[in-house]
Amino acid sequence: MQTEIYKRNGNMEALVMVFDQLILLDSDVDSYFFDKANALVISGKPAEAQKIYAEIEQKFGSSKELEMAKQRVNVNGSNAAQVVEKLIAESPAEAKNYLYLSGLLIEKNKVDEAYALLQKAKVAEPDNYEVDLALADIYRMQQKNELLSAALKSAFSKENMPIATKIKIVAGMLTKSNATKQKDAGELIQLALQAHPGEQKLLILYGDVLYQQGNLKAAKEQYQAVLKNDEQTYIAWEKILGIQTLMGNYAEAIKTGDDALAIYPNQAILYYYKAFALHRNGQNAEAGLEIKSALQLDGDDNNLKALIFALQAEVLIDQQKLKEADVAFDKAVTLAPDNYLTLSNYAYYLALRNQDLVKAESLVAKAAKAMPKNASIADTYAIVLFKQGKYAEALTYIEKALQNNEALNPVYLEHYGDILFQKGDAEMALTQWQKAKQAGNDSEKLKRKINEKKYIK
Repeated sequence: MQTEIYKRNGNMEALVMVFDQLILLDSDVDSYFFDKANALVISGKPAEAQKIYAEIEQKFGSSKELEMAKQRVNVNGSNAAQVVEKLIAESPAEAKNYLYLSGLLIEKNKVDEAYALLQKAKVAEPDNYEVDLALADIYRMQQKNELLSAALKSAFSKENMPIATKIKIVAGMLTKSNATKQKDAGELIQLALQAHPGEQKLLILYGDVLYQQGNLKAAKEQYQAVLKNDEQTYIAWEKILGIQTLMGNYAEAIKTGDDALAIYPNQAILYYYKAFALHRNGQNAEAGLEIKSALQLDGDDNNLKALIFALQAEVLIDQQKLKEADVAFDKAVTLAPDNYLTLSNYAYYLALRNQDLVKAESLVAKAAKAMPKNASIADTYAIVLFKQGKYAEALTYIEKALQNNEALNPVYLEHYGDILFQKGDAEMALTQWQKAKQAGNDSEKLKRKINEKKYIK
């Protein structure tokens, strides 16, 4: 995979190091030695290349290819481009030489010349996926998205393109929050699966693509198909549980958790997911037992431990064990001080109880600074400030929550009305409470606020 990149960008020194690694892994592949020597010649190190050729002769014996390679090194005083041009003249049907020279030309910003060479390479070896990838690099530089997509599709349709390379490219596309990129990723992964049907890593990646596209149901079904092929594919269990809890399919997640734990009884995160589902399903006693099992498993993942303690805190709150809940939250914050959602949740529960509001403000202020566009955190900050009578500041944060309210949470409108009322704007407060009700907030307290036209604690 690295060899392709370094060939395409003309980085010969890095390419030599990659071939060194490949030779260490498998010293019986003569092409690794030849390619390393080629890279040394191109980078202006003919003496070192001759040593490699001597090593090839000793290890693999003499050959016509070796004799020709030795002769090339005798081109004294040639620069890298001249050397590669000689290679092309001697072996016009070898695409790798065109790739070397095109990489050198791109390095010098001679993109048009590089493109012309790659077109020749395409004619020489139409099934060479590296040529397609090199063309894709040029189209990316030129922002020719349709041609870029076509070049990638051509590469992905080829069986000789390594699966690892296909995975790396698609996974890279998924890091972009771009609908077009995600659509292209979907088309590429389907081509990859046509070339390599039944390949588990590609099937999992297809699930990841569907997940990124927001098609959670299809993603879940894809991961389930992976498990039908091989139930020992651990990552698929974890991804299914993540989707089931996200979709609120808690009973289903409990069953999946049981099935996964029957195979992997020592995975703390599986106990966490099952406990989360039990908690949301109103089964707090059972959730507590799963949490204890998760905490008994030794591990160095402080972020996971923090998630488990934060969940334990929520379970304890439901059980009215508030002091123990605070202890669990404190452990979570100590283990993962940069888990801003946990900081915000802790602050929220303190505010609901009207306790330790200074601490609550400190926690949520840190979270809000780190995640200024998170509506839930901004809402929590507004509540904490409101509880302290800091109504002007609270108004600022509830307005931020509403600006970023992509989920259209009607509770934020209720909080907006509460703050407006305490600031003395009863008429506007009533308007916001009514909007909250129209948006689906059916709480009894909200109904009282509307009927009595005043804030109810």
